[in-house]
Amino acid sequence: MESRFSFLTRWSARRFDVAVFVLALAARLAALGVFQARGLGDSYGRDRYFDLALAWVGQTPMPVFDATHPPLYTLLIACILWPLGTSSQLPILFLHVILGAGTVLLARRVGTFLVDDKTARLATLWLALDPAVIFFTPQLQTETLFIAMMMVFFLGLFSLWDKPLSWRHAALGLWGGLCISCRSVFGAFPAFLFFAIWRAKGFLRALLFCLLLAPGWFLPSGVWMARNYHKYGRLVPLSGQMGSTLYEGFTLDRELVRTNPFTMAAEAQRLGISDSDFGTYYFAKWKSFVRENPFQSAVIVAGKAVLYWRPWLYDPYTGWQRAVMGAYFTVLFAFALLGVRAVSALRAPWGPVWAVLAYHTAVHAVFLTTLRYRVPLEPFLCILAAAGAAPYLLRGGAPRA
Repeated sequence: MESRFSFLTRWSARRFDVAVFVLALAARLAALGVFQARGLGDSYGRDRYFDLALAWVGQTPMPVFDATHPPLYTLLIACILWPLGTSSQLPILFLHVILGAGTVLLARRVGTFLVDDKTARLATLWLALDPAVIFFTPQLQTETLFIAMMMVFFLGLFSLWDKPLSWRHAALGLWGGLCISCRSVFGAFPAFLFFAIWRAKGFLRALLFCLLLAPGWFLPSGVWMARNYHKYGRLVPLSGQMGSTLYEGFTLDRELVRTNPFTMAAEAQRLGISDSDFGTYYFAKWKSFVRENPFQSAVIVAGKAVLYWRPWLYDPYTGWQRAVMGAYFTVLFAFALLGVRAVSALRAPWGPVWAVLAYHTAVHAVFLTTLRYRVPLEPFLCILAAAGAAPYLLRGGAPRA
């Protein structure tokens, strides 16, 4: 009996790409329509990127301190708003829709380095309809842009995996540096990538690979820090809020996670701490806590690493959202675990994937841990889940070129 997914193997690559792009586009447009109709963007809130962009293009007063967040997403928004002469969010959100649909195709190409073509196609179909990724498409957050950029990075990484070291590796490093300028959490990934390359290719290859990545990796953030030093007379890292996110999320108490932002803001106001010193102040408090409570800190880190992979959601999501997404993540994780076993026998460059999964887990075991910060891993989880589900859903047939 032919599988209902047999079209994955019958359709040509071009026909499949067009179909899945249209499907992904439609799903994301539908989500955008729902968000706009119900005002959900305002309900879930947003970070300061859009407001900073309005200031950068002169539509609102410039804040006293504008280096609270990595600059790339803010710059992208500003570059769209300025020529259009608008303060509307819709052009940015339509760009999200296109980027999100395009990312699905990027993920298929990444998947072909890791699994066979029909499994990569199943993963692409899965990602096109992935509710976690779709949910963040209509929101003014960095998820959509960062996932697209990270897929480009991994596509470049796998394309160069077996190639002689060259200037292309340095160019990949520059792209990684731009990824950091979008999401600073990606900054220390080469430390984990080094061990993945070492295990697969040897110490010397890993060392030279990362040395070629390094100049470009640090260039964009170096330019941003130089700009901040010129403007503020002090070194401000990629994100001026890094210290505050460390302190805010360093707890296993869910009630503290809810109330910490308000408590911290009130404390800063009471002590007269400026926006530019906010992160520095709370970074010092975090270091003091860890130094005075090493065992409790270790327990928190271990607990947060586990919570990072929880299948259930916290507020502000509704009861039905928690039920639906809890069921979805349970299925996704179950098939992904089957996929881990399935891909273990493949001669494919899975090392960087394990590295990025471990890296994000380690980072968010220390920094703030929310559903948002696991979403960039969804393409890899969909590939793993497709590998786990393929034996049950796919039946033979090679795709035509």
